[in-house]
Amino acid sequence: MARHSQSREVAELKGATRKHPERYRKTPPAVEQPLGTAPAHMSDEAQKCWFELESLAPTGVLKGADRVALETLANLLAEYRKNPPEFAAGKYTHMIGMLARLGMTPADRQKLGTEKPEDNGNEFDAF
Repeated sequence: MARHSQSREVAELKGATRKHPERYRKTPPAVEQPLGTAPAHMSDEAQKCWFELESLAPTGVLKGADRVALETLANLLAEYRKNPPEFAAGKYTHMIGMLARLGMTPADRQKLGTEKPEDNGNEFDAF
């Protein structure tokens, strides 16, 4: 099984961004179609989860191509919130995986091509 990718912050602390900067220059493919509103066939609870996930997602990440993935995630989240003790472990794993694919975990946000704010250097460099 392949190793999980480390976050950009961890890679910088380890010096990996200096040794292999090409690994940290990813940019997402362009999708012009907007995400739009939640599908009408979804339950009220799932539609609420859709709008919540849409508002929590990193700005500009969710597009029209992500509608099916977001619908799946919203339905899983609604089902989880309805009865957490009865939520199957496989579904929980799938839900966490969907969150990761949509850039909604710290380690996965760095894969989306977003740049870290410019480092102004160490304030003690002048000494």
